[in-house]
Amino acid sequence: MRTSFITSPDGTQITYDVIGKGPVIILLHGGGIGWSRKKWHQVGYVARLKDKYKVISIDIRGNGESGKPILPTDYAIDRICEDILAVADACEVERFIIWGYSYGGNIGRFLAARSERVSKIIIVGIPLGLAASGEFRQFIYDFRDHWKPLIQAQLDGTLELNALSKDDQTLMKEMDIPVTLAWLVAMLDWGVIEPADLPCSTLWLSGSENKNTIDSMKNYEPELKKSNVQVQIIKGLDHVQEFEKIDLVFPVMLAFTIS
Repeated sequence: MRTSFITSPDGTQITYDVIGKGPVIILLHGGGIGWSRKKWHQVGYVARLKDKYKVISIDIRGNGESGKPILPTDYAIDRICEDILAVADACEVERFIIWGYSYGGNIGRFLAARSERVSKIIIVGIPLGLAASGEFRQFIYDFRDHWKPLIQAQLDGTLELNALSKDDQTLMKEMDIPVTLAWLVAMLDWGVIEPADLPCSTLWLSGSENKNTIDSMKNYEPELKKSNVQVQIIKGLDHVQEFEKIDLVFPVMLAFTIS
């Protein structure tokens, strides 16, 4: 395996690694504390794929060893899609399959809707429609309203850390708040991707305990029948388990990939 770095069209460093030979799968990780391309290695996805596929796992900008700009405009979906295509170009890959979990699946569906270079996509654990909807959209508003003035106070040198709640102090130690705020707020303007917008063969996968995604699948049921999207629900899994329970999830994902 080799770790490589490219500079995206807007000047942001993007880090990725490559291993294996064969058809190309690009892995796009989830978002939040501790997420990076390394999760795909830690849970075992890369080890199971590398003997038959060329596997490219990317640190999405704002995560891992990639650049971490702090403006929402830096996380416009156009820019993130350009990052992925720049990595594909650097690897001399024309066509590829995307496996995207959560935040990565959200990004992947926008790229699949826009680029013929995506031959297939697996979207794990997110609703279709708006990039941020329902409770998640409200969470972003609340996160922004809480943290934006605190970040500004920190920049102004007027923030008193001891005056923050213990939870806020802990979060500031565990999370890069300005970066997280930037990519979350950016998602409010990403727009909508629906089943009909996906021209390639698509697997939309969810655990039965992921209520938001299951509700979205039900809402889109009429449209799904006329689309390239097939649905797979794995009984008993919540959103975290959709990624971590690899023995249950991987066989389904692989079967779709080779079909």
